[in-house]
Amino acid sequence: MKLTRVKIENFRGIRHLDLHLGEETVLIGENNAGKSSVLQALRVCLRDLSPRRRSLFEPYDVHLPDDQATPSTAPQIGITVWFSVDSADSMRVRRLSTAGVLQIDPLTSAYSVALRVESLPPSGGVEALQHDWSFLDSSGQPLPKDERGLSIFQQELSYTLLDALRDATRSFDARGAFWRPFLQEQAIDAETQRVIEGRLQEVNRLVIDGHTPFRSATARLNEVQKVVPIPSGDQVAIEAVPSRVFDLLTRAQVHLGTPTGAKVPIDHHGEGTQSLSVLMLFAAFLELEAAAQGAHKAPIVGLEEPEAHLHPSAVRALWKVIQGIPGQKLVSTHSGELLAEVPLTSLCRLVRGRDGSVSAHRITNSTFTDPERRMFEFHVRQSRGELLFARCWVLVEGETEVTLLTEIARHLNMDLARSGVRVVQQRNANLLIHLKAARDLGIVWCVLADNDGQGQDDQQTARQAVSDPATLVDQLHVMQEADIEEHLCASGFLTIYEGYLSTQTSRNVSVARGHQDYVPQLLKAIKNVRQFKKPDAAHKVIDQIRNHGAPPPQLLVNVLTSALKLAEGA
Repeated sequence: MKLTRVKIENFRGIRHLDLHLGEETVLIGENNAGKSSVLQALRVCLRDLSPRRRSLFEPYDVHLPDDQATPSTAPQIGITVWFSVDSADSMRVRRLSTAGVLQIDPLTSAYSVALRVESLPPSGGVEALQHDWSFLDSSGQPLPKDERGLSIFQQELSYTLLDALRDATRSFDARGAFWRPFLQEQAIDAETQRVIEGRLQEVNRLVIDGHTPFRSATARLNEVQKVVPIPSGDQVAIEAVPSRVFDLLTRAQVHLGTPTGAKVPIDHHGEGTQSLSVLMLFAAFLELEAAAQGAHKAPIVGLEEPEAHLHPSAVRALWKVIQGIPGQKLVSTHSGELLAEVPLTSLCRLVRGRDGSVSAHRITNSTFTDPERRMFEFHVRQSRGELLFARCWVLVEGETEVTLLTEIARHLNMDLARSGVRVVQQRNANLLIHLKAARDLGIVWCVLADNDGQGQDDQQTARQAVSDPATLVDQLHVMQEADIEEHLCASGFLTIYEGYLSTQTSRNVSVARGHQDYVPQLLKAIKNVRQFKKPDAAHKVIDQIRNHGAPPPQLLVNVLTSALKLAEGA
């Protein structure tokens, strides 16, 4: 049984979201895009739901659409989940059919189950909300309510969530939900327990007999019976080590090695090691559960920011660990390093609209041709995965444009990072691939194009990709000149490039300054000069702008202004 879809309405920061899920789904998106809310919504439906529980939702779980709304006046919460059921799993089909919750698609004959959970308005003041639930038929209408049906359905699946705030001290406590199952004395047979406890008592006697202060304390503590009667038997016993297997297991601690070889408790290690240890314990817990339940339950696993506190190299290695965790997995992350290892079709980007609705965006199998997919994997996802978190891409041809736009924005106090704008060199993977990815992932974009042959091709590609002609003025910016160097020369920085001319190379410039061929000849003449490097010349332009009051090229300012505008409207 697989969770295929979840629809969320008016839950926390989400006004509306319709999300389709695969075997592995990795959620990305900005802060407050709804990633954690998705994981918590599933917790409500799949773990916390009970026919008799009265406080499934808290008042502020309700999405408040404006500053005047209250939990009692705002639209109420609705969470619907859909499951597909494998027809080959005849036992599960029979159980769910008996429960009266299994539906059959009349067109495809596929089996499915749909469950909807809703909040009800609070009955008085700010208090916990009531809730209601129902299974749905194939047309989306509620089926007759049967608590037995809910119970059978819940026996068929499990949902376990590991949130981002992982506390190793609590997780490895004897009462911790993930550590406690490993401390069951029933896992040791009775004869083995008898042998262990006999040896523990022997060790305890050796410690007490060899430790003088303990002997003195025992003698003094025996005097308790002079005041309070003590039943027969050993009147006082000091246990240097637990004498019972039960006590021994509850005091079990996990120690990890250090660079010196010493082993110390987990909570004395760094935050990254602690977080990873909790994740590994979580994986071991799920394996233990899977072994105990066999194929009877369909495990669904939520992982929130598994990369927390880890070094980037460790993060890249983490995906194999996640893949090894049993069950269907839903992961949220802010790590470009993790995305470098995740299958492309497993990525799902959540984008929040101005009205609170959240849309889900994916790169599908039909997005790229095979060569395009390989190019995108290599040049974007694997080497620059953080680009997938941006709100707006400014697509440029080369390093010079990236340097200029980034530094001019800093000079003009345009905060690109805060607005989610990234300047992206697209030459290696070509413009079309970036525009396809941006379209499918819900990333807005603008293009700065040259006016040479390649630049004109890029202009045509960008025009064809614009969905709304009204936005073309912001999405496509074209230099009148052939390339960025000619544009900088025309924008008042000609002397910087003339500075690379030598007596010998100046002979290759046959026209006077001001002639239409002067700048092309100049740039061709200095092209092979050892001291000339395009990025170095760009930094000299930046120095003129920053330290000598030269105005930045207006076209580049326009590009930055458009990018911020597009990002703000995204």
